[in-house]
Amino acid sequence: MIGRIAVYPLLPVLFVGMMVAGCRLIPRPAPEKPSRYVRVELIDGRWWFVRGEEKFLALGVNVVSPHDGSKPKSGPVYDVLERYNNDRAAWAADAAARLRDWNFNTAGGWSEPAIYDRKDLYHTRVVYLGPWGQHDSRLIDVFSPAYSNAIEKTAAEEIAPHATNEYLIGYFLNNELPWYGEKGWPTSGDVSLLTRYMRLPESAAGKQRAVEFLQERYADRFEAFAENWETPAKNFAELARQRRMKPLKREAQKDAIAWAGIVAEQYFRICHAAMRRHDPNHLFLGVRFADRAYEPVLAACGRYADVVSVNHYRKPGLFDARHIGAIAALTGKPVMITEYSWRAMENSSGCRNTIGADVTVQTQQDRADRFRTYMTNALAQPYIVGCDWFMYHDQPPGGRFDGEDSNYGLLDVRDTPYFVLLSTITEINGRAAEIHLQGPAPTPAYDPNVLADYREVTVSGGETPLQEPVVFADASSAFHVWGDTPKGASIKAVSGPGENPLKIAVKTGRGWGCGITFKPVSSLPAQPDGSVSVSGASRVIVELKAKPGIKVSLGIQESGHGPLDAQAYGGYGSADGESYVHRELTVEADRESYVFTLDQMEPAPSYGNQRGNYAINTDAIAQCHLFFAGGQNDFTVELLSIKFD
Repeated sequence: MIGRIAVYPLLPVLFVGMMVAGCRLIPRPAPEKPSRYVRVELIDGRWWFVRGEEKFLALGVNVVSPHDGSKPKSGPVYDVLERYNNDRAAWAADAAARLRDWNFNTAGGWSEPAIYDRKDLYHTRVVYLGPWGQHDSRLIDVFSPAYSNAIEKTAAEEIAPHATNEYLIGYFLNNELPWYGEKGWPTSGDVSLLTRYMRLPESAAGKQRAVEFLQERYADRFEAFAENWETPAKNFAELARQRRMKPLKREAQKDAIAWAGIVAEQYFRICHAAMRRHDPNHLFLGVRFADRAYEPVLAACGRYADVVSVNHYRKPGLFDARHIGAIAALTGKPVMITEYSWRAMENSSGCRNTIGADVTVQTQQDRADRFRTYMTNALAQPYIVGCDWFMYHDQPPGGRFDGEDSNYGLLDVRDTPYFVLLSTITEINGRAAEIHLQGPAPTPAYDPNVLADYREVTVSGGETPLQEPVVFADASSAFHVWGDTPKGASIKAVSGPGENPLKIAVKTGRGWGCGITFKPVSSLPAQPDGSVSVSGASRVIVELKAKPGIKVSLGIQESGHGPLDAQAYGGYGSADGESYVHRELTVEADRESYVFTLDQMEPAPSYGNQRGNYAINTDAIAQCHLFFAGGQNDFTVELLSIKFD
């Protein structure tokens, strides 16, 4: 048995329960042959980790380490090894005692090997199956023998040695894989796993499979395929030799979604098989999705993994039970939250919190309050089997290897605990099993409307077409700029006298990019909230001058728009606060007008009402924006106008 003894009431009888570092373990009738290894079981409608006669929730911390290996240009770095004369085992004993005092029972991903060696904590391991390569190629080419061989080699080296460790819960077989093409979340509409596979040479197994997929999907009708995709090819045979393919219509996204599911099926199948060959005893804990993935990808994970893992950050501290519950229902598996955290501007490390997940609050009390709200809701869900806080110590104020400089830690860079936060953590962790037992059961039925990857978008108010174009924005419009400033993005806009264009100097930086948002010109009749009606419009025409090759996309926001964590989206008229974006277009020589069709726009995944009516309500448009993706050279744009037509 691990940890301390606690008395826990169950029904009318008092049983003696076991506690793993504060997480009370509820005794259950012993199976005929209790397993030495951790498994998952659904008991009375609630999921638990089970080992032997004990059932528990995994309450963990990521990156439990005695030092941060980063080398920032300036400032302190967390490193306590000298205090222990470089004795990692001695450090691990103290670290484990701390975690148990705070009622954690698990050392999470990327932790020090010495902490994994202990028998007073459970632990999980992150194993990167799949090559990194250029532009994050971990999912390319999953159909090639070389890819399978590489996974087999990694499994033999990093999984087999731990096959008999009784305190290992299981393995995460990667983290935030690029299911959307470039990242683990949507980025450019022009880039997907399908377009990336099409860039492979004709001889590549994945390229051949992708062409077969498209040929089957379009029933060998190349003309139907060409309506949705731009390519120099004239038939499917030529398509196999081409490396360039770009979506023409929003309908093409359905192909990208379906292909991601095929890639996922192959990835999970070969990873699961390799893991089981080298370790039949431990759990496959999923791949730590960045909040979600396409539905076919999630479904494939559920067919192979024992647990589905999700990194689920929420700035206001509101655990999204509807979203995570839908993942559990779709996959039929329990869910483990593998990253969540908050960072405060008030911190004793000097962290500026400029890079990393945007979960910034003002004070340590704010961190504590959000932990309480989030975890009491999460732990109450019947499908939750564990939650891992990110991370043990603060990141260097000068930035770690990727520039992150956040107050995510339970400890500052000088090893001083954040007592206000930890007081709340200790309390809630200590009641974890109790909260879990008191929550609803079982997991709700799957609602296909929650995770739908592709939703049909309509344009309302278009019954009577506009008689003439409406100038929504020009050099006279009020505007504000925004961007990934920590990664070097910036925008400066200056309007000239009279009717001169607005000159926009753009530095997209090396991150996600930047944008400029416009309010309607003052000459348009405004509604009480400042929005304007462009009813009858079917497209937006952007008139601009810029050098060829620049990539630009358009977004529009309805009346009532707001961030994802807004409590309400009350718009004017029929508007419900949705935000829409169009795939990017490329500036061409000798061209000034660029058309963005409204029915080809899609809901923005990172802003606006995510549960609206999926109709662009043209009777109340609040603002428009131009977005310039990162990674482009510096340039200047001369904006003449943005018109609804």
